[in-house]
Amino acid sequence: MKNAPAIRLLFTANAVSGFAQGISMLAIPWYFSKILGKPEMFGWMYATTTFVMLFWGIYAGSLIDHYSRKTVFLVINIFGAILLGSVSALGFYIGFVPDWAVAAVFAGTIFVYNIHYPALYAFGQEVSDPSNYGHFTSWAEIIGQSVSIGSGALAAVMLSGVAAGAHKFAGFSFVIKNDFEAWSLQEIFLLDGITYLLGIILILKIRYNP
Repeated sequence: MKNAPAIRLLFTANAVSGFAQGISMLAIPWYFSKILGKPEMFGWMYATTTFVMLFWGIYAGSLIDHYSRKTVFLVINIFGAILLGSVSALGFYIGFVPDWAVAAVFAGTIFVYNIHYPALYAFGQEVSDPSNYGHFTSWAEIIGQSVSIGSGALAAVMLSGVAAGAHKFAGFSFVIKNDFEAWSLQEIFLLDGITYLLGIILILKIRYNP
């Protein structure tokens, strides 16, 4: 397949940044409902962000058409790394993450998500032959869904922690010897910021012939 190394790097970068998005999108609703006890606040935040994204989605499509898809991917990962890194640093500095900062991460993650997948499929058209584009799309869907499941499972463990002892999961029994303490929100955002940085490194390594 033409540009096979570039396609593998693109899939890997997509999985890494998608992993960060998945963790954030599960951690934030959990934070508002379980920690703050204010699910209605999250509801209003979600509704407002969704309304704004209706207009952003139209503009995002024009950006993908007018600029290099690689550049678009690089910029949204840089944006994610700066946003998550800054909010995490603020959280470590003051000892907690303010509500407005959590809302900013949520809005920023949806902002990235709304341009991420259109850019991915457009990038796929640019790096793969027309005869292979169907395969590219299928693998992109498979990898995306797998990453969503994996990030959701990890986020659940990170948010609630796991006590030592016998556990069952998907019909399998296993024993955990030590307690796994729940992570703070700033620690989760730090992990997400690092994954965006990894995505930046992978995207910079992509070389292809359009």
